[in-house]
Amino acid sequence: MREFAQHKKEFDALHTRIVAISADDSAHARQVWQKVADRQYTILSDPGARVIRSYGVLHPGAGASGDDIALDTTLLVDVNRQERWRRVSETLPDLPSAEETLKRIRETPSQVLKHQKGIRK
Repeated sequence: MREFAQHKKEFDALHTRIVAISADDSAHARQVWQKVADRQYTILSDPGARVIRSYGVLHPGAGASGDDIALDTTLLVDVNRQERWRRVSETLPDLPSAEETLKRIRETPSQVLKHQKGIRK
């Protein structure tokens, strides 16, 4: 997460907004936003895992106390809310780097990703 915060200007230059979604409560999400994400991108709290479930990346019962958690997943979603790339990671070392994610964004046709009038980036 820190690595992505360090590359914020590069993501901004590609009209890309980083959003992390966590099954944790809002207090924990806020701590992560302040301490790990360095307040450089949005951390959303999804304690009921509704959004996580809708993307099909829920790992039921896998939390430390048997709670449902999200699979570590990186998604590239365009301004039309169409998924353009997905990587579900098996382990933390398997997470894509900021550089790999930036490369995937650059490989996506620019007209798909550019900020369009009336649509928030």
